[in-house]
Amino acid sequence: MDCRLIALDLDGTLNNSKGIVTPQTKQALIRAQEKGAKIVLASGRPLPGLYQNARDLEFDRFDGYLLCFNGANVRTWKDRTTIYDQTISARMAQMIYDYNIRNDYNMVIMSYEGDDVLAENPGGYRVQEEAALNHMNVRTVPSVRDTLCHPVNKLLFAAQPDYLADIEMEFKKPFVGQLSIYRSAPFYLEVMTTGIDKARSLNRLVKYMGIDRKQVMAFGDGYNDLSMIEYAGVGVAMGNAVEELKKKADAITATNDEDGIALALEEYFL
Repeated sequence: MDCRLIALDLDGTLNNSKGIVTPQTKQALIRAQEKGAKIVLASGRPLPGLYQNARDLEFDRFDGYLLCFNGANVRTWKDRTTIYDQTISARMAQMIYDYNIRNDYNMVIMSYEGDDVLAENPGGYRVQEEAALNHMNVRTVPSVRDTLCHPVNKLLFAAQPDYLADIEMEFKKPFVGQLSIYRSAPFYLEVMTTGIDKARSLNRLVKYMGIDRKQVMAFGDGYNDLSMIEYAGVGVAMGNAVEELKKKADAITATNDEDGIALALEEYFL
């Protein structure tokens, strides 16, 4: 294919089960960039959580794009030019914070500012894990609500998986049409403004680059990759992907532990 843009989910896709990019996958992606393709890292992570992978793939040499918060923010690597940015208003963020407390859902709530994860209790459920995954610090604040005095790209709620599965639909009801709320992991409930998904933001990037969606190759493994896989000219599901994604994909490759990205690139592009 005439591949001009390669969209990569990170966890479960680009990164193997140990959280690193394997040498074979890295080499294939370097070769793809040498042939003229650009890479966009497309993740639900906050911006700092993409930096290590960008350096792994030598974005300092090739440049590239960062699509974070599942598409709520898109920017270039070299000069951090913002291509797209969509936020939740401070008022709405405070409203959903209050809703969590008032109805005794008692989920741990986190947000982000700069290189910090904001949390009220550094020992709270999944707080340290979220910070470590994204190479960020935990900044303890008396009240996350009181720090939400400016628009934010995403709020993150954390709770035990069984409990979260029980309350998810009920929790979302008052915000239908106003916010996009879904589970990105069994223990995480992500909150963003309505209409945010990877495909819509990928489309904005395609227009920015002046290319066609048929020239996009996308890789993913999770539910939040569905729209991106369907949008791309060639959408590839990892061998470890959820079944729904495999059904929608144009191709299924090996798992993230078996260099699935490298194998698919060899077949379709390199």
